[in-house]
Amino acid sequence: MTARARARTFATAAYCLIPPLLCLVLYKRGLTAWFQADDFAWLSLRLQVHDGRSLLHALFAPMAQGTIRPLSERAFFLTLESIFGVNALPFRICVFLTQCANLTLLSAVTRRLTGSRLAGFCAAVLWMVNNAQAWPMVWSSVYNQILCGFFLMGAFWFLLRYIETGRRRDYLGQWVLFLLGFGALEINVVYPALAALYTFLCARNFFRTTLPLFVPSALFAVVDRLVAPPQPTGPYALHFDGAIPATLLTYCSRALVPIQVDQIKGGPDVVLACLFGAALVIFTILRLRQNDRLPLFCLGWFVIVLAPVLPLRDHVSTYYLVLPAIGLAILAGYALAGAQHVWKAVGLVLAAVYLLIMVTGDRLEVAWWQRRSLAIQRMVLGVARAHQLHPTQAILLDNVDEQLFSAAIYHHPFLIFGAPAVYLTPGSGFSEFELPDGPTVHGLNHNQVVVYRVGGPRLKAITSVYEKTAAQKLSTDPPRRIDIANPLSAYLLGPEWYAPEEGFRWMPHRATLRIGGPRTPSDRLYLNGFGPPNDLRVTVDGTPLALKIVDNPFFCILDLPNQLLGRKQLEISIEAAHTFRVDNDGRDLSVAFRSIEVR
Repeated sequence: MTARARARTFATAAYCLIPPLLCLVLYKRGLTAWFQADDFAWLSLRLQVHDGRSLLHALFAPMAQGTIRPLSERAFFLTLESIFGVNALPFRICVFLTQCANLTLLSAVTRRLTGSRLAGFCAAVLWMVNNAQAWPMVWSSVYNQILCGFFLMGAFWFLLRYIETGRRRDYLGQWVLFLLGFGALEINVVYPALAALYTFLCARNFFRTTLPLFVPSALFAVVDRLVAPPQPTGPYALHFDGAIPATLLTYCSRALVPIQVDQIKGGPDVVLACLFGAALVIFTILRLRQNDRLPLFCLGWFVIVLAPVLPLRDHVSTYYLVLPAIGLAILAGYALAGAQHVWKAVGLVLAAVYLLIMVTGDRLEVAWWQRRSLAIQRMVLGVARAHQLHPTQAILLDNVDEQLFSAAIYHHPFLIFGAPAVYLTPGSGFSEFELPDGPTVHGLNHNQVVVYRVGGPRLKAITSVYEKTAAQKLSTDPPRRIDIANPLSAYLLGPEWYAPEEGFRWMPHRATLRIGGPRTPSDRLYLNGFGPPNDLRVTVDGTPLALKIVDNPFFCILDLPNQLLGRKQLEISIEAAHTFRVDNDGRDLSVAFRSIEVR
């Protein structure tokens, strides 16, 4: 091999390997990150799979705001968890390998678009350091962005090959990757618009070949709306109003300047965003004067891919920029490779500033997410170990902060380890997940509860210490909400109730219980359960309240007599008009309850 050939081989290897290696260096802490937040919902999915039918349901049933992502979420978590359990490293490796393929694809696409190897290299590096990449490189649930990027760029790469060669197999390759992209993320629906825009601007003879691509996108949009209607309220509600331009400007700024810039040097975010944006616009105008429409397509890529999330006025998230930023990266790489004289110096200075602030922001973001995930890992695996030591006792966690609650406990991670009876200590600040005072005291006194303190390198058993605190500070009065199936609330129920089942208990003809009394005149009695139509007679401290159950399940609200106000405890009796029996079940059943509450 001649020296020139060796140099060419080395240059090719460097061209292909440097962006993935830089990605590994920049986001290496993401490889050691553990699961957090939405990850636990997908890890729990295996608990629903028992046969082929339940597997199909787990893969394709609408979940999480009605999304259907069988490849990037369902199959991703089900497959890796079935092989590696809750070892997060294989998940992270899969994300990194897919991202490395994306960087290679972006280089190849940019090189075909611009004819410049340097432009392809610059585009891959600029996209790789963009702050939008930090979340998917440290959080497994955002793999959908990375995998969708692979399908979008892969389909577009085949389109470019088809335009160049005219071969039918390249056209079919585009179709295969395009259709697979629907299994990764809904944003894939915009690919036909990207293909049509490019061919219309730069390869007009192939424009008509992109029109059939709109048919699957239209069908997907219709089906998606049928199975997942738009949410009228909340962060995922769509707002087609005057807020869209402001949302677009916010995303434009975040695409060019990381949100962590305020932590770097006083936060000159607006100035920097204007400089970067102005440079790209000036380059686009100059190229348009030379009848080069490629920069216009790059800007179109950004707007088209971003468009589906612009109506989400109340859910602006940086990771939504992962895919739109591809267009800006191609444009910036093209500008750096094609700039001449003074413009090249200006471009290099701007690129250096961009790299500096983005890399700094990425490191801050990834480090924060990784530290939080490791704290979650210590807590969750500590609870799993505590459940092994105390399989018949409930576990109370003390000293849980907002981060651990929102990123872990709120998502019920302990179910994955077969530990459903995990609560927070009374007064933790997260009432729906706390065990009330009365059941806590009763559980401690009857050896039904163990208490662990969160924080430090491992959970710390503090049951004996906490018992002394509970005796002094916690009330023994009945709670105002009773989860009927909870064994820790069984002492509040009369002996008539049947054994708990999956989140409920059946009652016979009549059953009784104790509950905390009303504190304000507006408090009511709430009954949550299910069963066939029945007439119930509810007696509260001797006062009868009539109730007719028609709906199944039911959620009934009963007014309480004024004379009950201020009582610490109420005696409730529930009597059904009739009972029934089920085949092979000798019990007399009337109504099943999930919860009873005074509020």
